[in-house]
Amino acid sequence: MDKENNKTKKPIWAYATLGLLALALVGTLVWMSSLKSDLKNLEAEKELQRADFQAEVDSLMKVHNELKDSYGELSNELAEKDSIIQADAQEIKKLLDSQWEYNRIKKKVTELQAISQKYVRQMDSLYTVNRELVAENERIREEFRAEQRENSNLIRQKEELSSKVNQAATMKIHGLSANAVRFKGGKSETETDKASRAERIRVDFDLAQNDLVEPGSKVFYIRIADPTKAIISKGKGDEYSFQSNGETLQYTEKIRVNYDNKETAVRAYYNKPSDIQLMSGYYFIDVYEQNGKLIGQTSLDLK
Repeated sequence: MDKENNKTKKPIWAYATLGLLALALVGTLVWMSSLKSDLKNLEAEKELQRADFQAEVDSLMKVHNELKDSYGELSNELAEKDSIIQADAQEIKKLLDSQWEYNRIKKKVTELQAISQKYVRQMDSLYTVNRELVAENERIREEFRAEQRENSNLIRQKEELSSKVNQAATMKIHGLSANAVRFKGGKSETETDKASRAERIRVDFDLAQNDLVEPGSKVFYIRIADPTKAIISKGKGDEYSFQSNGETLQYTEKIRVNYDNKETAVRAYYNKPSDIQLMSGYYFIDVYEQNGKLIGQTSLDLK
């Protein structure tokens, strides 16, 4: 009986071993549960860090792109630096989407922050320089416009003065008259108002005294228009014409006068051909000086 009891009775160390194994199993389960909890916490922290990094990059790029838009064409001068910023932002995005290396991503974000800040400083510097250049250019343009206005005023004053001098230096005549004449006995000159008797048309005038005119030989053109308004001329070639205000005019007679700045009496004649008789009506006589300026007009009525 004692032997049977000894066979069925288990040793104490066996129970101790089973107790230790049970405790170890419970401990393992507790450790695994704690590890799982820690892993969840790490994963949550990782996602939070990922979100923080992404938010930081998005914020940096939003500010960067708005800055580029606000500076317009000026931002083209930093195109190379902009390309670096865009590339770094894309690289960080790829790292966030595919890998998780906190220190590497942190370093990249820090570098992106640094280059973005440098970009802002350089853009501000460019803007300041550009604004100063614009202000300087505007100042130069205003000075140029002021100089142009001053030059225009000087040119206008010079032109006005030149015009006054030219007007003052223009030959002036007075006492302009025209008469038809004939000869008695072939010698004595007599005025007539009969077209049938007229042999010449005589033109008289006085050159006024003018110290502003260069003295010397002066040429005058006399144009006589008959009652039909046709100009009486010895020919139609260039040798019987002169220029006036860009227009070529035929003349009736050309005379040359020696002028010494004193009042000078001038007389000129148009001798009609013997085979031509003057017609009745009004004749209009114009006198031009050598530069083509009209300086006197009169008329003659023949019956």
